[in-house]
Amino acid sequence: MTPEIRAFEFATGLFAVLIGLAVADIASSFHRLARSKEPVRWDPLSLIAALYALCLVVVMWFDLWGVRNFAATRTFFFYLSLIAEFFVLYLIAAASLPDEPGDGDLRAYYARNRRYFWILVTLFQFQYVVDGLYFARSEIGRFSTGTLVLIFTLMFAPLAVSIVLLCAKSRIIHYLGLVLLFAIMALHYGPASIN
Repeated sequence: MTPEIRAFEFATGLFAVLIGLAVADIASSFHRLARSKEPVRWDPLSLIAALYALCLVVVMWFDLWGVRNFAATRTFFFYLSLIAEFFVLYLIAAASLPDEPGDGDLRAYYARNRRYFWILVTLFQFQYVVDGLYFARSEIGRFSTGTLVLIFTLMFAPLAVSIVLLCAKSRIIHYLGLVLLFAIMALHYGPASIN
């Protein structure tokens, strides 16, 4: 095992904690709603947003593997920026569903919480774009123009959609935006693998 891999394994420990907390928060909130003795008014839009938060957590764990060979990820300030990014990711997960089953009207919860949720997602996507640009600067020469356009589209599109969803109140726009975010995620991560 190379020293870089050992350093990567050490560095991912804190990321694993934040990701584990994010998954646990979504699972616990959903479990409390599902087992609530009070009636719950389920809302597909709220559940789809929570599913997007969960998928975002999973793909970021997946993304960590892709940056394992970049020595820059192990410098203090960049590592600190990644911790901040994963902390925002935890907040997204925590905001995706109500903590108490007494907030069992998920449609009303989404309406009250929409702005906060999408501010967090927009902040996260901005951080992701900055990280992507940081990594891409050393890799640009390896890719064709078409591939670069695709890479930058996949980096910037979620940020643009998140900004639209932050500003929009229409539930139809939120449904369409979430479908688009899932499509971008599938396009971005579909061909990837951990090996």
